[in-house]
Formats: sequence, C-alpha cells, structure tokens
Amino acid sequence: FCGSGSCRVYPTAQDKDVGINGLQNYSLGPNPHFSLAIGTAKDGVKHLELVLQSQLDREEQGELNLLLTATDGGSPPRSGTAQVRIVVLDANDNIPVFDREVYEVRLAENSPLEQLVVRVTASDPDEGSNGEVRYAFTQTSERSRQLFQLNRTTGEIRVVGNLDFEEAKSHKMVVKATDGAGLYAHCKVQVEVLDVNDNAPEIALTSLTASIPEDAPPRTVVALFSVRDRDSGDNGRTECSIDGDLPFNQVSQSPIQTDLGYFQGCGTYHHSGQLRPCLC
Repeated sequence: FCGSGSCRVYPTAQDKDVGINGLQNYSLGPNPHFSLAIGTAKDGVKHLELVLQSQLDREEQGELNLLLTATDGGSPPRSGTAQVRIVVLDANDNIPVFDREVYEVRLAENSPLEQLVVRVTASDPDEGSNGEVRYAFTQTSERSRQLFQLNRTTGEIRVVGNLDFEEAKSHKMVVKATDGAGLYAHCKVQVEVLDVNDNAPEIALTSLTASIPEDAPPRTVVALFSVRDRDSGDNGRTECSIDGDLPFNQVSQSPIQTDLGYFQGCGTYHHSGQLRPCLC
C-alpha cells in the first residue's frame, strides 16, 4: 500500500556470502508506474524505495504485481526474485455521470398517483461510499415538488399530485446526483403534460331579453352569449345548437382563440321561426 510519492519495500534480500560475493544490487521489472531507488545505511545495509513515476487509477487497474530481483557480485552472479504486490486504494477522483443530460417525458394529465414518470441514472466508478450516489431535486419549483416525488436512492420520479394541463402544460425539474464524498452532477427533467377532455363547455350569457312582443320582426336579437372550453385542440372545440322546435335560430361569429388557448364562440339568438345550428 503506497502513498502518492513513494513507499518502502520490506524486507530486503539476505545473502550469507560476504564481500563481492554478497548482495550487490537490486533491479525492478519493467512497468509504467514505479522506479526503484536504492539507499545504503551506515551499517552497509541496502534499503529500497518504490518511487511513483506516473499516476495510478484504481478504476483502470486496482492491483499491480512487480518483479524485484536481487543480484550478488559472484562470477557467475547469482540472483533471487520476489513478487511485489501493490494494492491501489480508492480516492474520490470521479464525479457522478448521468446517462443523459436531459430527460424528456410526455405524460397525460389524468395520470394516476404513483405512476412512474422516469428513472434518472448516474454512475460513479469510485469504490465504497465514494461511489454511492444519492439523488435530490434542486432548482425546482415548489409546485413541481408537490406533483412529483424523487426517490433519493433509485432515481425514480413518480406522480404524487393531480396534473392539470390547463394549469401548466409542462414542468421542468433539475436533479442533483451526489456521491459519498460530496462530488455532484446535474441533469434536467422536462415533463410535457398532454391534454385530455376533462372540461365541459361553459356558456356565458352577455345579455338576455326576458320577454319579446309577439309581433317582433324576424332577426330581432333575443340574447348574446359566448362559449368556451378550457381543453385544447379538438377537445376544446364546441358545437352549439338549440333543442326543440322553437321560433329562434342561432347566428355565430368566428371562433376566437384566446391567449390561454381556449376556444370561444360568440353568437346571438334571433327570432325567426327557424332553427339553424352553428359551430362555435
């Protein structure tokens, strides 16, 4: 187990011979990370240090095995070898990484509670707590937090409130993934709410004549009204008609689309003796 700079190698080699026939040198097998530094104490005993030459990466290689050779000075020289096993300890050198920067989801406004919206996933190759990822909302409106719940362990986002297309057509959330040592990353979740036909048309009378004389001429205006439906698209288009065989017909003006996306049809009831349906 080595620090960031160097580490002492124990034990050193022993040679019962003396003088030139005794231990003379050490060598280290070729490798991309370590070199060998040899020192001699006052008593003549050699000591060794492995010097780190290039950065280690536990995620790339968690263990290294080096060959250390000790050689004497005899003729011919004799040698012995030992395996040096180096275990690379983890450091929190990786931040969590989401598999997507933006998650886009389309969701009907009548989606039931607890329905799964999406699962965000971030990975961290570090070991132990350094690689454990927890999720949380950040930079997310209070309303979105009331409608959606994020599981801090699994990254699952589920519906926990009643969605309403007419209230909000989309929701944008930011999820923060944090590892055990505090490194973090963000992703965005964009939910598009789809409209369903959950609103009935609303009729508003602008003016109404309570009574009219029997000799009122044809096309006398009896009432002014408007119709709107808060749904969008075809779900918000309304058809107006008069029930029964009554001496009135209906004249519509052009449909108007408001800034909120509602469709309004404005029209008048005329005294005529004929019934003419209109599309509002």
